[in-house]
Amino acid sequence: MSATFQVPGSAAPESGTGTTTDTSAAPRAKRAQVARACQRCRRLQKACSDSRPCQRCTKAGLADECGGFSFRSKAPSPQTLLPQIAKFAEAPLSHGGNANLMDTTAVPSPPSSNPDLPKSPQAFVSFARESFQRKINLLPHQVVDYCSNRFFERLAPTIPILTPIYIDNLRARAASETGIEAYCVLLGVCAMVMLQIEDPGGNSFGQLVVAENNAMYGWSLLEEALAAHRQLTRRSVPSLDSVLLVFFIYACHACLFHHAQAFFFLREAATLFVLIQPETLDSLSRSLAERLFWVLMVSERSHAIRYRRPITLQVTTNGFGLASFNDIGPSLAGFRCLAALFRGFNATFITLLNQETASRAVPIDSLDEAEIAINTALNHSGPDDLVPTQKANLRVTQLWLRIILWQLRLRLGHLSGQSTQSSRTYHYPLEVATDLTLSTRGLPIHSIQVHGVGITEKLFDIACAVVNVLARVPVQVNKTAAEEDLKYLRCLILQLPGGTAVYDALLLKHVQQTLPSLAIRLEA
Repeated sequence: MSATFQVPGSAAPESGTGTTTDTSAAPRAKRAQVARACQRCRRLQKACSDSRPCQRCTKAGLADECGGFSFRSKAPSPQTLLPQIAKFAEAPLSHGGNANLMDTTAVPSPPSSNPDLPKSPQAFVSFARESFQRKINLLPHQVVDYCSNRFFERLAPTIPILTPIYIDNLRARAASETGIEAYCVLLGVCAMVMLQIEDPGGNSFGQLVVAENNAMYGWSLLEEALAAHRQLTRRSVPSLDSVLLVFFIYACHACLFHHAQAFFFLREAATLFVLIQPETLDSLSRSLAERLFWVLMVSERSHAIRYRRPITLQVTTNGFGLASFNDIGPSLAGFRCLAALFRGFNATFITLLNQETASRAVPIDSLDEAEIAINTALNHSGPDDLVPTQKANLRVTQLWLRIILWQLRLRLGHLSGQSTQSSRTYHYPLEVATDLTLSTRGLPIHSIQVHGVGITEKLFDIACAVVNVLARVPVQVNKTAAEEDLKYLRCLILQLPGGTAVYDALLLKHVQQTLPSLAIRLEA
């Protein structure tokens, strides 16, 4: 028995050997369209007219409110983001070897924690500026003095890509009308300091700058740097300044949770670096380019691991390699350790992690070399060589990479409940959490906060792995101690960038969905 479905408003087909088509019917008139609808019609997704005010707004008595079109996209609310971001934290564990790896491929950008900042990367685009001219008094020399000192005090131990001599060189060149690139690098440095280090609601410069607070001033500096970046002449052999500018733009977008834009500028910086010709650089620039290579390599591989992205830079890029890097003095021992942490995560590992190749059996010992590199990376420094800022970044990053490696082994079926090697057991994240608690408890909180939202994300990933283990793996361990470690992780996340606004809510949601009995104890 068959049923005939009739489209509303159409004639039913006649019975017989076939159907006939009425060719005499007049063709349907094409609906008139306008190039750009007004804001109200655009929001309602209704037809608009070319006139202003449009006919729809006029009929509704809202002619005075009929405005032009807008390029700015509406920022998603936290309520919309939470279910989407939380998906990557819900990787089910099983006793077999075929559990899914925690997937971070489609993690949307969380909203900025500061309400005064733009909520989307598009808000930083100034379409009206067809040519670049410096804004008068936007970057006073007092601001450059303050921000450069703050950079060397707080950020240089981790990203030592500038020196006081090079800053003086930039200032001298920026004073001329032709020194646009040097001026832009100073903009980038100051913007990063304002957005990542300074209190967003405070005002470090009083009446010296027009902005209401540090966050708004950092936004103004970033917008100026972006406007200049669009107008700079692209050269086949880029200068060191051009790569530094793009790197600082990337870092600012990362501070603002603009992950897609951050990745865009990170890839641009890596591509520009590949085009640098070392023989054209003076000795100071060559030394800074060597450091910048490792900073870009660490940033690119860290981003690739968490967001499942490809990588561009290899250890032999442009002749910048570990041979000369080993000659760096003890003041940069922490920087050398950071590079060693990521050096083993080459293109082959990223391809395996991102599942970019056809599925095939992977030997159980294939990841041992990467694990040894992670475990021995911090041996490149002595106990007295590291400042608290370096200790915080290195230890959290090392433990996070151990979790990443554990998750990959879980997906590949390399874990076992009877393994004598703890990193190949199902309960290994609980050991990592205990190690993390012991490593960071004595560190000043500002030494962790200075690293921005990136370190918050790493702690969040570790905490989610701990929740999964507690919920789905029957382990013979002290679960009370594991829950205490989880409480500590949550308290730490709450004190870090993005913790209160985004990641604490995501962690609690994951706990409630995965292990409801723990949620009450975690909030107690």
